Amino acid sequence: MKETLDISTASEPHHHHDHEDDDHLHGHNLNPKFFAHAQVPHNMGQLPAPNGRAVGIGSCGDQMEVTLEVTDNTIRRVCHLPRGCVYTVACGSAMSYLVTGRRLEEALALSPDEVAEELGGLPDDHLHCAALAVNTLGEAIDDYYQTVWGARAKSDTGAKPR
Repeated sequence: MKETLDISTASEPHHHHDHEDDDHLHGHNLNPKFFAHAQVPHNMGQLPAPNGRAVGIGSCGDQMEVTLEVTDNTIRRVCHLPRGCVYTVACGSAMSYLVTGRRLEEALALSPDEVAEELGGLPDDHLHCAALAVNTLGEAIDDYYQTVWGARAKSDTGAKPR
């Protein structure tokens, strides 16, 4: 069963800051693709036995947990657990949608601009939400490398993801 997100209450779970724009999403002329990701997010939740995991905190204080299932150097499954505004939810959904099935090197090349493009654009004051999704993905992939390869990932020249 897919979870739905009521945009009118999306900012309620976090009280550490308010995004005034959350109440006026239409004022940003957001693309229908944004609302599709925000209302029915892809891959939201946590994987039960991930082999890569990270928690990122954005510049606004929003958080996102990313869990990965990687086999044969390919992201088979990715889940995001956002704690923040509706923009963070939509960016996590778009990121997870874009990297599922990608090889790790391709996933590491994902940019915040590509996440924004998948959403049909983002207002400048919420581009940091796309960066949060991408940076947390990168940290989860790094965690995978460290978990699977241990010290080898640090000592290999040129193999360290960044």
